[in-house]
Amino acid sequence: MSYDSVGIVVAKHYPQLAPAVDACLAVFGTMALAGRTKPLSLIFEAPSGLGKTAVLQMVFPGQDSALEKYVYRSDKFTPKAFVTHAANIRKQNLAAMDLLPKLQDKVLVTKELAPIFRGREQDMQDNFSILISVLDGKGFTSDSGMHGKRGYEKSIIFNWIGATTPLPPATHRLMSQLGTRLLFYELALAAVTEDELVAYAKEGGAECAERECRAEVKKFLIEFFCTHPVGSVAPEGISILDKFTRQIVRWAMFLVAGRAEVRAEKEGSNWQPIAAMASEGPHKVVNYFLELARGHALIHGRDYVDRSDVELVGHVAISSIPGHLRPLVRALRTAGQIDSPSAAKLCRVSAPTARNYLAQLSLLGIGDLQHGSPFSNEPNVLTLKNDYRWMKSQP
Repeated sequence: MSYDSVGIVVAKHYPQLAPAVDACLAVFGTMALAGRTKPLSLIFEAPSGLGKTAVLQMVFPGQDSALEKYVYRSDKFTPKAFVTHAANIRKQNLAAMDLLPKLQDKVLVTKELAPIFRGREQDMQDNFSILISVLDGKGFTSDSGMHGKRGYEKSIIFNWIGATTPLPPATHRLMSQLGTRLLFYELALAAVTEDELVAYAKEGGAECAERECRAEVKKFLIEFFCTHPVGSVAPEGISILDKFTRQIVRWAMFLVAGRAEVRAEKEGSNWQPIAAMASEGPHKVVNYFLELARGHALIHGRDYVDRSDVELVGHVAISSIPGHLRPLVRALRTAGQIDSPSAAKLCRVSAPTARNYLAQLSLLGIGDLQHGSPFSNEPNVLTLKNDYRWMKSQP
């Protein structure tokens, strides 16, 4: 069993999607770890038509597939489906409709999650409150006037991969208020050239490419779980050097700082950030990241974590902070500082908005902000804080 065959086939047909497929299969790899107490979720994020669904389609089980033992596909998903209280179904028949028990020891695959992350704030609060409970791994119970208390008061462990278009800042703010259990993976894709589109139009082999990739991924996963059954690998059997453990911990600390809620007050017609609220505790995120690194090592046939596993964790950490801050963080990693005109160009926003973004990163404790003089038209400059200088040391 080797991941190389998957990498070769995916790189042949979808070279830009190879890193995302690698991350997707790492989530499957974590299912082999013993002693897990919480589900791991990874949501692929990209604008429409840029390949996030193609990644998920590679792990669709299909009819009569051996993958059905490990994958549960649900294209149309609502959190209320975990434990249903449908009024038009008799109480004795409700258990057969519940989604949650069907997910034990499987990976839930949902190709379109945008409806969950958008809409009325009250609806999103209801969705996230259910997701938070379910992703704690201790089952889920709920009450209704029609059927009373229903649910499952036992550990139900599964993983979840899905896809969504980029989330608005308001959604990230709501998740930070409620306490999120979700990790994200932003697909970083280069612009498609005219010549590449012409070649694609002439080839006309999209269906063949999808079929070949899916067959190779299916073969790999079935062989992987035959060698590493669900819950069979002791985590300590995947060794991690102290330097990599420290890097993983640092990424967890960065993530909880970067997705803390930033409060704002209105000044004239603009909203100005004034304070960052307390961040979530890092321990849960450390555990997620350790599992992800070990799962990635497992699918690559290693019993130790190496630099590539930590790089995946770093990409997920940056992808899991609000989208408008990610380009600035990547710029800080490269150059160590960024000024407001560069931020405006990079984020494609106005100068006041760019200054607002830099102020947010400063309040979050990720950078030190120096305000330029308004009389000499000097820009604001954000410099990576000393506590995060380790980020710049990595390519």
